[in-house]
Amino acid sequence: MKIVVAVAVLSAVLGTLPARAAAPVEAGKVFVGPQGEQVALVPLTPRDQKKFLVRIQGTGSVLDGLVLPYVAKDWSSVSASRVSYTTQWHGRNYSPLVTVGTRVELHWPGGPGNGIAVQYDEARSQKLKPEEVYAQHQQQTQSGQLAKLMAFDRKAEEAVHDTAYAEALQAMNTACGTSAAGAIDWATVTEAQLKDVNITRFCGFPLTALKTMCGTSEEARRTVKARLQHLDCRLGAALEPTLQGDRFVWTTSPEASNQEKAATRYFKKHL
Repeated sequence: MKIVVAVAVLSAVLGTLPARAAAPVEAGKVFVGPQGEQVALVPLTPRDQKKFLVRIQGTGSVLDGLVLPYVAKDWSSVSASRVSYTTQWHGRNYSPLVTVGTRVELHWPGGPGNGIAVQYDEARSQKLKPEEVYAQHQQQTQSGQLAKLMAFDRKAEEAVHDTAYAEALQAMNTACGTSAAGAIDWATVTEAQLKDVNITRFCGFPLTALKTMCGTSEEARRTVKARLQHLDCRLGAALEPTLQGDRFVWTTSPEASNQEKAATRYFKKHL
C-alpha cells in the first residue's frame, strides 16, 4: 500500500510523463560545490508547471545518484527572492536545493546544517544531456526505487523516535540513579502527527525535568528512585500528566506551552 501511495504521489508531482523518444525536458544547468558536489537541474515541459528533475552527486549521502521529481516553490517576498525545489522524501516535503537571491544552496541528509553554496558551471551545463537524466529517472521510477524512498514508512519513523526516547530515558536514569522503563504509546499518534510533530521532543520534556531535578537535589534523587518505575508517553488533546502507582504517564499535546516547567511543577507536587 505504501508503494502504491508513493507512486500516486510521484504521478501527482510529475504529472503523466509520456514514454517516447523525445523526452519532455529542456536544457538543464549544473552547479558544483567546493568538494566536488554536483547538482544537475533539468526542467520538464511545459515550463509553466515549474517541474524539474534534480540529480545530486558527490555528497556521500543517500541522495547521490537519485533523479527525483521536484516542484519549484516560490517563497519570495518584497525584500528577498527565495525558491525551493521540493520533492517527497519518506512522505515529507524535502527541499535539498534552494535559491536565496543569487546564492544557490545544496542541503542533504547528514550534511552541514546550513548547506553549502554551489556555483553555476557553464562547461558542465553545456555537456549535460537532459535526455539521459530523464532516462535515468524513468529507470529508477519503473524499478520502484524512487517509490520506496518517497513513501512514508511509519515503522521506520517510530523506530527513530523509540531510540531517541530510550536515550533520553537512559540519561534520566543515570542522573537519578534509577532503572525506570518507558515507551511511547504509538496508538495515540496519528500519521499526520508523526510527519509534522517532533514526537521525541514532546515526550522528552518530563525526562529532562527529572534529570535536572536529580542533578540539583539529592532529595529529588531519592524520591524519584523510590516512586518511579515506568515513564510512558502518549499524545492527547491537552497536557494531562498522571501518576498511577509507580507509573507516570505523560499525555502531551503539541499545542501546550512551557511543558518542561509544567512537568517540573507536577513532579514537585505529586511525587
